[in-house]
Amino acid sequence: MSLAEWGVIERRIEVGGFSTRYLEAGDPSAAPVVLLHDGAWGGSSSTTWLNLIGRLAERRRVLAPDLLGFGGTDKVVFLDRSPYTPRMRHVAQFVEACVGGKPPHLVGTSFGGSLALRMIAESATPVRSAVSISGTGGPWRKQEGLAELGRWDGTEADLRRVVAHLIDERSPYFEAQVQERLRWATEPGHYRAVAAVGIPLPEALAASRPGDSWPEGLSSVASPILLVAGTRDELVDADWTEHLRAAQPNIKVVQLDCGHEPSIDNPELLAVTLSAYFDEVESAN
Repeated sequence: MSLAEWGVIERRIEVGGFSTRYLEAGDPSAAPVVLLHDGAWGGSSSTTWLNLIGRLAERRRVLAPDLLGFGGTDKVVFLDRSPYTPRMRHVAQFVEACVGGKPPHLVGTSFGGSLALRMIAESATPVRSAVSISGTGGPWRKQEGLAELGRWDGTEADLRRVVAHLIDERSPYFEAQVQERLRWATEPGHYRAVAAVGIPLPEALAASRPGDSWPEGLSSVASPILLVAGTRDELVDADWTEHLRAAQPNIKVVQLDCGHEPSIDNPELLAVTLSAYFDEVESAN
C-alpha cells in the first residue's frame, strides 16, 4: 500500500536550521509515537516504516522524521563528533516542535533504536517510553555484518545484497523495499553523508579519540524501555539484550521470530507487539 492509502501525510518542517521531511498519521489528540529509521543505505521514514505507521496510527498519533543525512532531510554530517550526537539534538528539537509538552513513545530500529536508547540515557528529551528494535546502542554488532552494510557500489544489484541482510529475501515486501531504498540512496548528498563516518583515520589519530562509556548511562533511567530482538538477526550478537539488561535490570525484552528489521517484513507482528507495550505503559501511568 502507498502512504496515502495508509492515511499517512508527508510534511516538512524547519528544525534547528535544517529542512526536515517527516511522515504523520493518526489523531493529533492521541498519544504520540515518534519513529526513528535505520542508518543503512537509503534509510528514511518511508523506507523503514511504510508498512507499520498506518497500523500504529489506528489508535495513536505517529510521526516519523528523516534523520540528518537521510531521506528528504538536509544531507548534513558532523565529522568532529559521534554520529549519534547531532541526530539526538535534531530529533529532540523535532519532538519539541511537533509534540511539545506531550512526551512520546520513542521507537527506533537498528541505528534508530540505538539513537532512541542513547537519547533516553542522556535525557535528551522527555519520553513516555523507549523501544529499540535490533539497536544495541553501538557495540555488540557482528563485524562481518558491519562490513557488509558499510559498503555499497551505487547499483541496484548491490543494494539488493544490503537489503538481504536486513530482511528475508523471501519476504513479499522485498522488492518494494529495494525500490524505496534505492529512491533515497540515490538522492544527491546521501552517499557522501553516510560514507563520511566510515572514512578510516590514521592510527595515530584514531588512538587519540575519546572512549565510549555506553551503556553506563542506562543505569539511572526511570522511564520504561523495551528491547525487541529477532531470533534470526544475523547482524548483532545473540546476547546484546543481556548486556543492556546488566546496565538496567528493569528493561523488558521481547523476542520475535524475525530478522534484523521486522518493521519492514513483519509489520503485522511488530504492530501487535508495540501496541500491547504502549497499552501497558499507558495503563501504568
